[in-house]
Amino acid sequence: MGARLRWMIRSLFMPVLATFGLSACSVMQADPLENAQQAFAAQDYAAAREYAQAALVEDARDYAALEVLARTQLAMGLGGDALATLARMEEAGSLPAEARLIEAEARLQIGELDAVERLLEGQTSAESWRLRALMAAVEGDEAGALAAFARGRSGDGEQHRLFTAEANFHLIRGNADAARDAVAQAQRLAPQSIETLFVSARLAQLRGEPELASRAYLAILDIAPLDRPALLGAIAELGNAGRVDLLRPLVHRGREAYPEDIEFFYLTARLKADEGQWAEVRNLLQQREAAISEHPDARGLYGQALLELGQVELARAQLAPLYRRYPENPMFARAYALVLLESGQAGEARQVIAPFASRPDAEQADRDIAHRAAAG
Repeated sequence: MGARLRWMIRSLFMPVLATFGLSACSVMQADPLENAQQAFAAQDYAAAREYAQAALVEDARDYAALEVLARTQLAMGLGGDALATLARMEEAGSLPAEARLIEAEARLQIGELDAVERLLEGQTSAESWRLRALMAAVEGDEAGALAAFARGRSGDGEQHRLFTAEANFHLIRGNADAARDAVAQAQRLAPQSIETLFVSARLAQLRGEPELASRAYLAILDIAPLDRPALLGAIAELGNAGRVDLLRPLVHRGREAYPEDIEFFYLTARLKADEGQWAEVRNLLQQREAAISEHPDARGLYGQALLELGQVELARAQLAPLYRRYPENPMFARAYALVLLESGQAGEARQVIAPFASRPDAEQADRDIAHRAAAG
């Protein structure tokens, strides 16, 4: 399966949930199968997988545990693992009624599109039309995807996932108007589903409603406290809403849960920068200098910290490549212009900042830099 196909498949499925230690599952039974079923119902898929595997240690042919495990693996986007579990269920002597749908989704997740089409032959449920729509989208057939979503609305069975998939289809294309009805239908059918909350948050983001978006992301975190996409979404939207007091503990939570994740390193450094702790910003990002080379915002912040600490040439080494690569980015242009001013290159600084300082809605900081550059 090619890299582009893998990316398209990932983008069409809801974010994988790999959470653990959730409060919803804090009171567990002695029976690992019951724990697995409770965790699955609470949308704590990592815990459900762990408990199902524990049940299978006790009895490798426990059909109920195998079924929970297969559905959990599917929910986590682990199509290959779900197929292996289905094979174990067949060896145990039985398959669930929805086995063909489970297999079809698993094969879709790993890019085996021909098998998906074969498995869906004769199926008329809303779920089957959801999978046909996703398959068409992966193949680049947008009209076919839309037609399948429309057919699914009159299909048999549960429709919630059809509507969240349809909403996600429109949202990844930036089409908020087209997504609105599907999001509303998902909210009507399953308002507390993580998938519903996710598309609700995305819709609010596209409509420029940070309070609504952050509320939806925070609702996901009530269910799945360590869900990475929800953490990052909540942090971004709380920042847009000016609620640094609420985003700060989320940054700390993400840093503890994902200690090697450069995104949370960057966000931690941003908080330090807001407090003027530039030495700490430099020291923090310096620990991941190789990683930040592939993270433009982190590299830009690192360059700004070096500049604030008087390390002008080191700052230039970080900021000049960023400006050349992203000349339309005002933050990079502003920081690089300051490097040029500190280096006595006022003319070059004026050329860098002029496109931003001359705008009708120019930031005062850009006008100030332009004034300094003009004064030489």
